[in-house]
Amino acid sequence: METFMDSVRIKPLTQTGEHSYHRRAFKHDYYAPFIYHIILKKAKDCESFGSVIGNARIAPGFPGCAGIKETELGKTIARSILNLPHEHPAIKPYQFRVMPDHVHILLQVLFRSDKHLDFYIAALRKRIATRYSKIKGEPIADKEIFEPGYCDKPLLLKRSLDALYRYIRENPHRLAMRQQYPDFFRRIRALPIAGEEYAAYGNLFLFRNPDKEAVKISRSFSNEELLDKRGAWLSGSSRGTVLVSPFISPAEKEIRSEAEALGGGIILIVHEELPARFKPAAHDFALCAEGRLLIISLGLPAAAKLTRPICERMNALAQTIAQL
Repeated sequence: METFMDSVRIKPLTQTGEHSYHRRAFKHDYYAPFIYHIILKKAKDCESFGSVIGNARIAPGFPGCAGIKETELGKTIARSILNLPHEHPAIKPYQFRVMPDHVHILLQVLFRSDKHLDFYIAALRKRIATRYSKIKGEPIADKEIFEPGYCDKPLLLKRSLDALYRYIRENPHRLAMRQQYPDFFRRIRALPIAGEEYAAYGNLFLFRNPDKEAVKISRSFSNEELLDKRGAWLSGSSRGTVLVSPFISPAEKEIRSEAEALGGGIILIVHEELPARFKPAAHDFALCAEGRLLIISLGLPAAAKLTRPICERMNALAQTIAQL
């Protein structure tokens, strides 16, 4: 059966390096009952679906926190999603979030259908276009509202439904944080360090802080040496010293956790390249939101195996940064 996705050039999940709103789970049975996280991306020339309101510093769920004020088009999208079960009983939306340039939908296909998931997404897009055409008083095609294709992420066993709920619900908070505090989420493509250039993401002011200390724990350290260094690192961190390290070993990871608990700043060295649409994971995002994290990458290909020489390069870079 040919679907409306067949004519769209799709980036498969195995490709890495750049986030895509058109990724599909290949070899997946799209006729079977399943829960999906769907993302629809706004067409380039289409008006915004909404705008950020509220204060990013207020935690999600509290009065005054960040949210999205939907445009008329955004409201049309929301109403169409809510009406999905009435038009297609096989589909049950659990949660959705209309963002300024994309839409998140968490939905379930309730029972095996003779229709591919593409059919339901195409029907939703067309319904949105039809309803908005009536509001505007002129014909509008769904391709004028959304980019071709969509991204779907089946809820596999290793993925948490609660985590997906939280991720979709807190999307406005993350966008508001990036908009209202851009210095904490800066993307630097060519940060010069000792004659080389590195990609970086986060609060660049940490790099400019003259008080930096490299963290590296050697197996040759005696217990007394380790205690002395640990005390110096954490004491410095509590007083504004920025700790720089790849934090590879369990002991180094513990130092990082303790420094974060003390309110310290961290420059994290990673070996893999930062994708074009890189976004830090939840823990690191929270640190970025507080202005306490800068990530600097060696720029190696994604999924590159972490070897001893690479670890030595990261530690050497940390030492260089600390001495700047």
